[in-house]
Amino acid sequence: MKNLKATVIDWIEHRTGLESAIKNFLYEDIPASSGWHQVFGSVALFLFLLQAFTGVLLSFNYAPTPGEAYNSLKFIITELTGGRLIRGLHHWGASLMIVVVVLHMTQVFVYGAYKKPREATWLVGVVLLILTLGFGLTGYLLPWDNRAYWGTIVTTQIASKAPLVGPYVTRLLGGEGTIGVVTFARFFSLHVLLLPAATAMLIVLHVYLVRKHGVCPSPLDRETTKKFFPEQVFKDTMAIFAAFIIL
Repeated sequence: MKNLKATVIDWIEHRTGLESAIKNFLYEDIPASSGWHQVFGSVALFLFLLQAFTGVLLSFNYAPTPGEAYNSLKFIITELTGGRLIRGLHHWGASLMIVVVVLHMTQVFVYGAYKKPREATWLVGVVLLILTLGFGLTGYLLPWDNRAYWGTIVTTQIASKAPLVGPYVTRLLGGEGTIGVVTFARFFSLHVLLLPAATAMLIVLHVYLVRKHGVCPSPLDRETTKKFFPEQVFKDTMAIFAAFIIL
């Protein structure tokens, strides 16, 4: 049995390099000051994956048209097996993701991770925060109830007041005159097509930059290090578990 397992692992390693990649990831050197205060990045990544997963499940029964959106959501909540749980995870997960991303950026700022040579990592993180807020904004309209409708009217009116580009942003969002089919279609397309693809690519870039420059140590750290596995992996896993239990 052991020989078979070793043979399979060797076959995968020689053709994909997966075993070496996993070992390099798990046994990366990180600052000795790393701890519970640096779990927010992993939790944010988990919440994004959870949003993607529950979003796909919702899309199987959601009708993306103004005439049927509310009724399809009502069907998901009241009649679909596990529908209320899936919708609840997606709804509250959006809010929790924003909170966690803000906490992550606050911790990064306090530790000075925006300084040389991590400027690009910080800028990508800022864009990811904006995209996270964009998810919340575009998803708010999709239930197509009274709160979503009037909330979107307020949003488009605020956007129209932006200096110089206000009218163009309003036209882009389909918010000229009234909120209708065009607005719904554009918000839906942004929410399920453009924003997920852009966010996934930037997350990959963000993780690459973090790996390239390393985790930023505490200002009081004396350049001592430890391995990412098992201590920090355990803390990240427990934080992810806690976030899921909260949801």
